[in-house]
Amino acid sequence: MALTMLTNVSIAFIYKEPRFGSETVSQTYMAEKLEVLEEQGEWIHVRLEDGYKGWIARFFVVAIPDDWDAGNLFYPAAQISSVYQNPDRQSTALRDVTTLSGLPVLKQQDGWVQLRLPDNIRGWVEDYPRVPRKEMDVELLVQTAFDFLGIQYFWGGRSPKGFDCSGFTQACFNLNGIQLPRDAYQQAEVGEQISDDYKQWKTGDLIFFSERPEKITHVAISLGNGDFIHASGFVKLNSLNPDHKDLYIEKYAKIYTKATRNF
Repeated sequence: MALTMLTNVSIAFIYKEPRFGSETVSQTYMAEKLEVLEEQGEWIHVRLEDGYKGWIARFFVVAIPDDWDAGNLFYPAAQISSVYQNPDRQSTALRDVTTLSGLPVLKQQDGWVQLRLPDNIRGWVEDYPRVPRKEMDVELLVQTAFDFLGIQYFWGGRSPKGFDCSGFTQACFNLNGIQLPRDAYQQAEVGEQISDDYKQWKTGDLIFFSERPEKITHVAISLGNGDFIHASGFVKLNSLNPDHKDLYIEKYAKIYTKATRNF
């Protein structure tokens, strides 16, 4: 059986090669399970829960504690929450955790919940949970996407601390019950391909673009009537509809490639 470890920090970078000067290709979030493929000194080659592979520095991960999966998990509703030593905002901050993570609950007290961190340290967050969604609700998907408006673009990012285009779509869909692959070209290969006429697109469809003929390079979420939300510089709105002059950018009309539906 393959060895599995847990990410022990809020967000850790996944690198293409086992060195910090290498390209960052993705991110892993606290408590994500990482399958160990290879070890090389202070670096570990891992497979993330979405199947993506890359290298992570050893000090970002820990062995899975005993009975880690035995209890209920707490998913923070806030994009980023501080984890405190005591149930008090004036207490020492131990770490922070994003809304992507689920951590075992130890106890609840006066608007706070005590959590078990991957390295077995105990910490408190405010008791404001996110309820995991098992089925797609398009209105909630759009709400999730809009909640991320303004978050900066970061190559390899897939968290509220920074998104690339496919990291943004993956996070939005994953938080709403649909698991998407990591990269834009991979996301373009799942779901049902639909009409190229933006007037027929539904809210929640995925729109793909390519600046290179051989590969999809960008992805966005349709908002209907040609409008879309995506990560480009930062999470923002644009449109393929020339009548929407405040949002229309001709570049995207020229590099549009395909659209798909995953619900």
